[in-house]
Amino acid sequence: MSGLSNHQPMLIRNLHCPELMGRMMERSGVSPTEAARVDGGLAWLEARTKCIYCRHVGKCCNWLEGSDTRSTPADFCLNSEFFSSCAEHLSSCI
Repeated sequence: MSGLSNHQPMLIRNLHCPELMGRMMERSGVSPTEAARVDGGLAWLEARTKCIYCRHVGKCCNWLEGSDTRSTPADFCLNSEFFSSCAEHLSSCI
């Protein structure tokens, strides 16, 4: 039985992960505009791809909705280094 059900996990990832990435960036103090400029936009595309294929979506949701008030991404986040470097760059420009 082929059809939508075979592709549902990918559809869910494509719909939810970019939203989670945006929330993670906001919480980390990352400007999406500035992040999109890193490496001519390639770093942004790599980060977005990592979010889409991330195996820690549940942990991400729990961290974002939980009581942890840290602004740096949790260790499970594959983009934590990218987000941190973007936030550091932005704070050094202010």
